[in-house]
Amino acid sequence: MRRVAVKIAYLGDEFNGSQIQPTDDNPSIRTVAGEILKNLELVDHVPPEKIDLKFASRTDAGVSALGNVITFYTEFKDLGLLLQAVNSISHGVYYTAAVEIDDAFNPRMAWKRYYRYIVPEFGIDLDKFVMAAKLFEGHHDFKRFAKNETGRSTVMAIDSIDVRYENGLIITDFCADYFLWNQIRRIMAAVLQVSKGMSSMDDVKAKLAGEDGTFGIAKPDGLTLLDVTYPDLEFKRPDIPPYEKRLRRDLYLDSVRRMFHKSL
Repeated sequence: MRRVAVKIAYLGDEFNGSQIQPTDDNPSIRTVAGEILKNLELVDHVPPEKIDLKFASRTDAGVSALGNVITFYTEFKDLGLLLQAVNSISHGVYYTAAVEIDDAFNPRMAWKRYYRYIVPEFGIDLDKFVMAAKLFEGHHDFKRFAKNETGRSTVMAIDSIDVRYENGLIITDFCADYFLWNQIRRIMAAVLQVSKGMSSMDDVKAKLAGEDGTFGIAKPDGLTLLDVTYPDLEFKRPDIPPYEKRLRRDLYLDSVRRMFHKSL
């Protein structure tokens, strides 16, 4: 068997998060991991217990990804054929690129992670939005801006937070070695409150300095995991996307939905 790392993409509204969840009460719950395991069991010959599926980044229900990374064992020798096979039966997960790895590779130990959060411009003061977002760049204790994870330090650094306006949308891009659980959504909740006049810049500074309290959490559907990168690891993307037919179909359905909403 070979161990491979594969880049995947998915829309968050189609899944109840990336990780397998207990389904005793609701067997219809869909997760990204559940879809991947179902795909691999259909096209590969590796017993389910030996697939050893791992994710680079966990995403919550509603959060999308364009460049998450998974690792698993496969009997496929041709990675191009592997991508074609899983894309041909997948519902909601796009398998975009692959590379062979050794057993020591840990997908969690990434070099950089990139996220994007998108909000509509309505009711937002863009200058305040940018100034509030920039408060979170650099090294801080993000205790008030992350969900508590036992034993994990909340002191870390965000390399960059870049904001731009495009076609009625405010797009915020984040880059760091890693992010804490719910960190970006909690940061965005604070930024949005400041930009709408519901909180002040001083309120944010006080929470970053350790003052008790939070600004809540922004909705998951604005968040996308753009990419996860590793030093000296080059993913091989086929010249012709192995999901081309699926993509054409999805773009057509998007056009139908867009025309419907514009006609209301």
